[in-house]
Amino acid sequence: MNRLKYLLLGALISAVVCTCAVVPTLSWLSSKSEEVVNTFEGEQVAISIDEGKVDKDGKKTDDPERVSQNSYKFVAGSVLDKDPTPVVVKGSVDSYVFVCVENENDDIFSLNIDSENWLEIGSQDGKTLYAYKQSVDASASEEDIRLKPVFTKVTVSEEVTADRIKEASGKQFIKIQAFAIQTYAIETETAVDQAAEQFGISGELNYVDIV
Repeated sequence: MNRLKYLLLGALISAVVCTCAVVPTLSWLSSKSEEVVNTFEGEQVAISIDEGKVDKDGKKTDDPERVSQNSYKFVAGSVLDKDPTPVVVKGSVDSYVFVCVENENDDIFSLNIDSENWLEIGSQDGKTLYAYKQSVDASASEEDIRLKPVFTKVTVSEEVTADRIKEASGKQFIKIQAFAIQTYAIETETAVDQAAEQFGISGELNYVDIV
């Protein structure tokens, strides 16, 4: 496993973009997004994530622009629109795609995860890792390939107290990152291990079937 780990070409996180040089065929190309949107590009693998704009009440607007984050005002029982959507950048080779959803306040916020398209891998410390049900090949695509949103609604508990809402206010309550790694010469199990390592998730993992 150590030898395989050394062959991984990790994405270097920065405030703008990362570039991965072309490497021998046994090296692994990968790309990891910043929380919610910043794109980290390799020469042949690139992933980003965005979401639709919402209004002051947390409802999606008609504005077609996609953004990196939204601000929400909420009370107990609110249902907020939020549709984090991974995007595989055109020209990227066939890749496994993963997302890590961090919801440290799951006593307040519940998410309608699209479990048909996003398969749960494992959880730890408020973070849950999901894999897209199929690999994505954008190598011959003339446009970026938008995947299914990880979820579309955030529901605020009806039991939450005013003090608990005040405690959570002003903080980034849900964080989402995307990670992609080439399928060539990599088994699904290895890709799952690498994604889990990227996000610090250990313990028992669910090695799902990715077609």
